[in-house]
Amino acid sequence: MGRMILLIAVGIFAWLAIQQFKYSPPERRRKLLVQYVLIALAVAAVLLAVTGRLHWVGAAVAVVLPLINRLWRTFGRHLPWIAPLIAKHAQAKAEKERAEKEKASRANGESQNAESQPHRAHEPQLTIEEARKILSVPAHATRDEIIGAHRKLIQKFHPDRGGNDYLASRINAAKALLLKQLEK
Repeated sequence: MGRMILLIAVGIFAWLAIQQFKYSPPERRRKLLVQYVLIALAVAAVLLAVTGRLHWVGAAVAVVLPLINRLWRTFGRHLPWIAPLIAKHAQAKAEKERAEKEKASRANGESQNAESQPHRAHEPQLTIEEARKILSVPAHATRDEIIGAHRKLIQKFHPDRGGNDYLASRINAAKALLLKQLEK
C-alpha cells in the first residue's frame, strides 16, 4: 500500500513538473530541467538511504550539494566584493558592443544622435531593439502593452522585492524609450 501511495505521489509531481515545463518560456526551460534533475537525484538518494541500499552519508551529500549550489548563487549576488567584479565585466562588455555598433553605423553612413536617449554615465545606451527585448514586446506594441510588460517586470525585479537597482533602471529606461518612440 505504501508503495502505491508513493507511486501516485511521484506521478502527480511528475505531471505537475511536465505542465510547468511545457508552459514556461524557452529561456527558463533549461533552468527548470536542471532543477528537476537535481530534485530527482536527491529524492532517489533519500529513498535509497531509507530502504538501506545507500549509506546515509551518501544521501546527505546528494541532498546538500544542490542546496550549497543555490546558497552560493544567492550569496554571490549579495556579497559586496563580488558586485564590482561583475559590474566591471558587464560595463566592459557593453562598451565593446557599443563600439562595434558605432563602427557598423559609421560604415553604413548613419549618424547617431547621442542626445536622443538619456542615459547615465555608467549604463550603456539602450537601443529600441534592446528595449523591446527587455520588455518582451513586439515592434508594433501599443502603449498599453508596453506599460503592462513594464509593470509585470518591475514587480518582479524591483529592488524592494529582491531585484537590484541596475535591472530596475534598465526596465524603466526601456519603457521610457519605447513610449517616447510611440509619440513620434
